[in-house]
Amino acid sequence: MNLPEHIVTSSSGEYSRKIWLLETPKGSTEKLGIFLDGEFYLNRMEAPSLLLQLQETDAIPSMLCVFVSHIDGDARHHDLTCNPRYSGFIALDVVGWLRKKYDDLSLHNHLIVGPSLGGLASTYLALSHPQIFSQCLSQSGSFWWKNEWLKNNLDALPESKGTFWLSVGDKEIESGVSHPPTGLRQDVTQVSACERMASALREKGHSVKYAPYQGGHDVNAWKKELPEALTSLLGKIN
Repeated sequence: MNLPEHIVTSSSGEYSRKIWLLETPKGSTEKLGIFLDGEFYLNRMEAPSLLLQLQETDAIPSMLCVFVSHIDGDARHHDLTCNPRYSGFIALDVVGWLRKKYDDLSLHNHLIVGPSLGGLASTYLALSHPQIFSQCLSQSGSFWWKNEWLKNNLDALPESKGTFWLSVGDKEIESGVSHPPTGLRQDVTQVSACERMASALREKGHSVKYAPYQGGHDVNAWKKELPEALTSLLGKIN
């Protein structure tokens, strides 16, 4: 599915990223879903077709969906590792650009989504900008980053009560490895870091669905769980 492409540049000039827009089939643009690592969702998960189907059958509310480009591996490792400047770009510049384009876009209660490092970043965004993002889908989030920095710094983030879906594959048990292209070091397994992150979020009062699946760090597994995850997060929101 070919979607309209746009370039959004941050007010600081630091970021300029391609985004793709999927408008709702029902006309309303009050609700927003932003998908980090947009290329994965567009090119490998066929997310636009699924999102349209879920909306047309009223499984999820009518919503505008935006896919943000990760550009390349170096940019991912810089942008998606709990980077407050990049998070501000998404929450303020991208959302601000969308509000100018869509007058009826709500100020609050939006969805943020991402896989792997994008799952780490989406969780960080929901926690650091809770006034904008109240639901988060993190698919195999890389919470191992920097010795589980995000879990260990929850107290420094704004108090909020968000709704989270955190998934991870039962075969994601690799540790003591470095990830190209920048050599990000992973010293704990994806499974254990996700489990601890889910527990920490619950302790802070968030609503958390911890959803382990059979398999590894696999885009096909993420694609398979998307319908249930989105319906669980959004199905009761009108």
